[in-house]
Amino acid sequence: MDPKKYIESGIIEDYLMGFVSEQERQEVQCMSKIYPEINEALRQAEDIMSTWAAASAEEPPAGMKEKIMANLGEQEKGPVAMPALKVVASSHEPSVKSSINPAASKSKSSQPIGWIAAAAALILSFFLAYQWQDSLQFMQAMEQEIVAQDQELETLGSQLQELQGDKEQYQSLWAAVSEPGTQKITLNTVQEDKPATATVYWNPEKEQTLFYRDQLPAEAENSQYQLWAIVKGKPVSIGLLALNSNELQLQNMSGLAEADAFAITLEPLGGSESPTLDQMVVMGKV
Repeated sequence: MDPKKYIESGIIEDYLMGFVSEQERQEVQCMSKIYPEINEALRQAEDIMSTWAAASAEEPPAGMKEKIMANLGEQEKGPVAMPALKVVASSHEPSVKSSINPAASKSKSSQPIGWIAAAAALILSFFLAYQWQDSLQFMQAMEQEIVAQDQELETLGSQLQELQGDKEQYQSLWAAVSEPGTQKITLNTVQEDKPATATVYWNPEKEQTLFYRDQLPAEAENSQYQLWAIVKGKPVSIGLLALNSNELQLQNMSGLAEADAFAITLEPLGGSESPTLDQMVVMGKV
């Protein structure tokens, strides 16, 4: 909740002028108790409206009472009795009743007051229209922000599920590595000028083969590493290695029950049916 945006929405002015629903009224009262900024803004708005109301009030023009009393004296001499009108000259003077003409009792001094009231009403209508437009834009911005946050939460949820799946996969693979009967075969470089190492975890009883990429050079463009098992002197492909994989280092390969050695060659993208011997990178005997 951003108190500044809430104050700028115009809800406080609507609250003071009675243009809010019961729910919004309770919301403003609640927010003013929670956020000191909103409470201060509410207090300032109340002071401004009170000052404006006091400034808009005008005292009756001097001499109005005497003019009314003189007019009453002239009307009492006339033969025609007009409807009675109650005129209050001052809040501290007693009320005076007489038969006078309502049109004659209108003072020219009331005209400026009428114009001020009309101008105030016009200004207030413009102010309310501006506040309504500003509130509408604020609500639209809030809706867009909520949609963006929902999309972000959905993306984060998908990423969390993927991480959870990777975690479970790692746990399963590392559990297989530590099982009894699993052999660790280290594959060392066959090219003295190109250092490289890798590891194969092989369980012949369960026919399970796991590959761990230690320090293999990055693949050349349009090339891919391929893992081979040497079975009775013949190479058997047991899978392609993930391309430039630094995250998923432990990889599940095809299983086999027997092998004399393991080797890795660099093949064209997608692998080969038989190993390219001059592209052999590492090899290790069982």
